[in-house]
Amino acid sequence: MNHTTLKPAIGEVVMRQDTPAERVLVVQAGELRVERIESGGRPQLIATIGPDEMVGEMALIGDQRHSATVTVSRGPAELLAVKADDLLQAAIYDSDLVMELLALSSHRCRQTNHHLALILEGLDALSTRNTPLLERCCEELDKSADQALCSTSKLLRRLAQTLNQP
Repeated sequence: MNHTTLKPAIGEVVMRQDTPAERVLVVQAGELRVERIESGGRPQLIATIGPDEMVGEMALIGDQRHSATVTVSRGPAELLAVKADDLLQAAIYDSDLVMELLALSSHRCRQTNHHLALILEGLDALSTRNTPLLERCCEELDKSADQALCSTSKLLRRLAQTLNQP
């Protein structure tokens, strides 16, 4: 499949939230930071993407706009860029490619559901002051290599400390 190789600098934005999706990126080297900002809010780290992972594929289906901003966080970065239209054209004739894209999407949805359930359970544990449950949720979040989830665990623990102060 036709592609170009990009070597963006650390801090460079490679995809911007709410812009049209023109390409999908595969990380060869380096790390990408995925952040989403809600109206009136501030950017929230939602994922990190490392070597052999793809980013931008969600925008191929639906409104074809990026749902988050993606920035190079660790380098040197090397990214393979495939035009979205080329990937969609290839998918028409390659059922294995379609299945791989669906498997990736399904895996990410399942991971997100698991992590969201842990965060909600952690918030519930905070509201009921159930320290053992909160710690279990935080330990599960800490097991992830994803910086966003480790940060969430730290935030839950800080909130627990704040609630326990007189």
